[in-house]
Amino acid sequence: MDFELSAEQQDLVTRAAAAGAEWQAFAEEWDRSNYAPIGEVTKRMGELGFLGITIPKEYGGQGRTNVEYTLAVEEITRRATTWIAAEPLFRTSAAGPTICLMSKNHVAKEKFLPRIVTGELGCTIGITEPAHGSDMTSLETTAERRGKEFVLNGEKHLITGAVEDSLYATFVRFDGIPGAKGVGAVMVEKGTPGFEMERGPEFVGSRGIPHGNLRFTDCHVPEENFLFGPGEFADLMKAFNMERLHNAASSIGSSEAVFDATLEYVQTRRQFDRDIIEFQAIQHEVADMWTKIEAARWLVYRAAATSIDGNFPRPMDVTLAKYYSNQVMFDVTSSGVLLHGGIGTTLGCAMQRIHRDCLVYRIAGGSPHITRNTIASQLMPNRRFSQRPDKAAAR
Repeated sequence: MDFELSAEQQDLVTRAAAAGAEWQAFAEEWDRSNYAPIGEVTKRMGELGFLGITIPKEYGGQGRTNVEYTLAVEEITRRATTWIAAEPLFRTSAAGPTICLMSKNHVAKEKFLPRIVTGELGCTIGITEPAHGSDMTSLETTAERRGKEFVLNGEKHLITGAVEDSLYATFVRFDGIPGAKGVGAVMVEKGTPGFEMERGPEFVGSRGIPHGNLRFTDCHVPEENFLFGPGEFADLMKAFNMERLHNAASSIGSSEAVFDATLEYVQTRRQFDRDIIEFQAIQHEVADMWTKIEAARWLVYRAAATSIDGNFPRPMDVTLAKYYSNQVMFDVTSSGVLLHGGIGTTLGCAMQRIHRDCLVYRIAGGSPHITRNTIASQLMPNRRFSQRPDKAAAR
C-alpha cells in the first residue's frame, strides 16, 4: 500500500489550501450574520477549478475520484476554517449530483449534470421530514404518477440550501407503496408550481447557509426528472453515501483548523513566566489531539480510496469514517476551546464556532446512534436488527 500522494494530488492540496485561505477572513461574519453569498463563493471556486470534481467528463465534470474530492474538501475547510468554503464542491459533486449520476434515467442526466458541474444550478438533497429524520423508510412525501408526470405532496424540513439552491434530489414514496420498497427520488426544480420553500430555524452551528423547509402541494414534476423508483432504495442509498464522505472530510479539515490555531496559541500564551506548552499536561493534550486526527484521517482516506469505481463509497468504510471523524472533531474542538481558556468561549474565537459546527455535523447524514447501528448490522450480516417493534409482541 502506498500512503504517499502523487505529484498531481499534492498540487491539488496546495491549490486547495490557497483557495480555502481566501475565505478565512469571512468565516466569523458568515457565522454571526447567518448569511453567506454562496453564489459568489461557488463562482470563485469554479474559477479556481474545484467544481464537479467527481462527475464524468462527458457531463462537463473533472472525472476524478473520491480521493481527490476528499483531499480538496479537507484542505479547503482547514484553511478557510468554515464549512461554507467547501460547500460548492458538495453542490456540484456530492450527494445530489451523485444521485442524478447513478440514475438510469439518461434524460435527467443530460438535463441537469452539465449545468450542475458549472455551478449554474446548485443541487442538494431533500430527505428529512417533520416526523421522519433517520427513519427514511417511513417517509410520507408522496409521488403519484399521472400520465407523464409525478404529483408530489408533502413536506421536508431542515434542508441545507433551501431557498438558495436550484435543484432538490427529493426522496419520495411512490404510489403509496409501504416501507423501503416504495422510496425513490425525483429532481424538483426551483420555481416549479406547487413547490414552496422557506428559511427554517436558526442552527447553533453550520450557520451561513439556510437549513430550510420544502413544501409540495400538488407539485407536478415531469417524468424526465425521475431518478430512482420503487425497489431501488438500496441503489439510492449508495449515492447518499457521498453525503457521509463529505461530512467526514469536512470534519477532518475542521479538526485540523482547530489544531493549527491551538498549536500556535499554546506556544505563545504565557502563564507563570513560561509558554504554556512547557507544561507537560498541555503537551499531552496536543499529542492526543493530533493522534486522533491522524487516526480519523486514514479512515476517511480509506473510505475514499475503496469507493466503487472510484466514486461510490462502500457503506461500511464510509460509515466508520463518518462516525469516528465526527467524534474526533468533537473531542479536538473541545480541547481547543479549553486550551484557549476564557478567550476560547468568546464569540470572536474560531474555537467555539467550529465546535458549534460539530454539533450539527454529528447529526447530519446519520447521528452517532444510527451510524453505530449501521456498523453493527454490517459486522453481523447474517442477523437482522429491526428498529421497529415486534407487532406480535405489541399485541
